[in-house]
Order: sequence, then C-alpha cells, then structure tokens
Amino acid sequence: MDRNEAHQYLQQSLRHIKQRIMGQENVIEQLICCFIAGGHILMTGAPGLGKTLLVKVFSEYLGLSFGRIQYTPDLLPSDITGSEVIQFDDSQGKRHFEFIQGPIFSHLVLADEINRASPRTQAAMLESMQEGSVTYNGKTYQLPTPFMVCATQNPFESEGTYPLPEAQLDRFLIHALVEHPNQNDELAILKNYHTRASYLVEDNPEMNKTEVTKEHINTLISHAEATKVSDEIFELVNSLVRATRKPLNHDGKEELSHLKVRFGAGPRGGLALITTAKSLAFLQGASEVRWHHIKKLACPVLRHRVSLHYNYAREFKNIDDFLNQHMAQLETNHHLKNIIQAAS
Repeated sequence: MDRNEAHQYLQQSLRHIKQRIMGQENVIEQLICCFIAGGHILMTGAPGLGKTLLVKVFSEYLGLSFGRIQYTPDLLPSDITGSEVIQFDDSQGKRHFEFIQGPIFSHLVLADEINRASPRTQAAMLESMQEGSVTYNGKTYQLPTPFMVCATQNPFESEGTYPLPEAQLDRFLIHALVEHPNQNDELAILKNYHTRASYLVEDNPEMNKTEVTKEHINTLISHAEATKVSDEIFELVNSLVRATRKPLNHDGKEELSHLKVRFGAGPRGGLALITTAKSLAFLQGASEVRWHHIKKLACPVLRHRVSLHYNYAREFKNIDDFLNQHMAQLETNHHLKNIIQAAS
C-alpha cells in the first residue's frame, strides 16, 4: 500500500464513519489522527452524543478488538488489568494460578466516564497508556498493538467524581469536545435510526467488511510518520507552546508575570502537536505539515495541558479562547510573519 492508496483508504474510512456518526465530523477526524499518531484521546461531552458508538464503529471498521470499561467509584485496578485465579490441572491433579486478562487487553479500549473512578483505579491506566503493558504480581504482560484508550467524561456532573490529575491528563494526545449536533444532523439521526438506514452494522453489509490487517495499519502509521515538517513549523510550535506558559503581551513578547498561568504545556505538548499535525496532513493528502494543520489541532492538543489563574481566566471565555488569541498574536508578530508565510 503506497502513500496514495493509504490516503484513499483513510478518506474512505472517514466517509463511512461519518455516515454512521452524524454531526461529529471534527471529533471523528481527531479520533483518526490520534489513532494513526499512536496516542490516546479524551472525549468530553454530555451523555447520548454518540461517543461510545463512535469508538465501536471505528473498531468494527478496522477489524480491531474492542473493550469497554464502565468506571464507577467501586471499580478496582484488577477489574481493568485482570487478575490471577486458581486453575485445576486434571492431568497432574494440581492447582496453579493463571493470569486472566482484563478488558484493557484490547486494541481499542473505551474508558467510559473515567473521572468516576478513584485515583487508585485511574492510576492503573497510567502504565498501560504510557508503556503499552500491564504488570501484575511482578510479571509484565504486553498489550496488543495497536493499542488506544478512548476515555470519556461528563462535564456537567461533579458529585461522586474524581477529576483527572494533570499528570494523567498529559497522557492523552488529544482532548476532544463532543458538542450537540446541529438541527439538520439531529433530524437525520432521528430519521436514519427509525428507518434503519445505514445506521447499524447489519444494515450495511459493505461497512461490515473488515479485511484490514495489522500490516495495513502499520503502513498507515509509517506513512503518517514520514510526513515532512519544516524548520518554520518547529519554530512556530515552539513559540505557541511557550506562549501557554508565558503569555504574550500586545507587542508579541513574553510576559514576565507569573500570576497569570497556573501551568502551561510542556515539551510533550509540542511533540503531541507535531505528531497529530503530521497525521492530519496525511489524512488530507498533504506531504508536508503546514500552519493551518497546526491551527486546527492546537486547541484539541493543548486545551487540557493549560490552566489559568482565576483572575486572568476571567478575561477569556475558555482555554480555547486563550489559545486562539495567542495564535492570532503569533500571526501578527513582526518577527514571525515571514516564518508563518513560509509555513502557510
């Protein structure tokens, strides 16, 4: 599969998934970019917007195993990773312990309402997300590849929840906001569901074909990794990430005040932005990352890596507003104008 064939396959995947999940084009695109970039995604939105269905459809289309973990306050780490149970060997008449894998041993893992679990259980995901392995009783078990965690959380309920710590938020490559669909998309959802028109897998045999192999997926990932990144893009991403730690003033220079930002994105944020931008460029058929790719993914990649002090946060509607303002300042910065023109 050459680069052109791989791009056509991704576009076909995008079209089919959009037929099944209507009104969430940006989230679908971010999910695909996150997958081929080898990262994990956090989806925040109200219940009933198709987050679970999106992950199931995506796994079915690619022929990947799917595991779902419904997070509750009484969930234990062993409920996620698995545990050892006593097995009886009839041939030898002896008992022995055998490790039984938990739902984390899937290609795509849906961590539903992850903020409802205790910090101890949330921490059980850290090694899996970072290392792609599970350690139990001194033994390390490798997770299947590719491996991706798709976590969801409800932004409207705080009772009985445990907000994710910054260290774990930083493990997610993208933080996607799942919004309500517009009127036309919502009407189409109602009609398609009750007429069963291309909404369920069994209603559309063409979508149920899963002939994708691990080699195909590795090829998609390698083509995305091969997307070129210019020195101008590196410099712009560096400037943008640094601006989340030291906001720019009206002259485009870094503020010296430490009373505005609680914490900003670190080097991992810059790496994540470059990696996902390469995936987006590949998805769109471009051979090189451009400034508009960075702009489109800056908020999903950086919004969960930035926190503002209360007094400063009142100047903005949300973190996205803060990031968009600084991207606009970068574009008007006298020293960066030529660089942005070269990267556009």
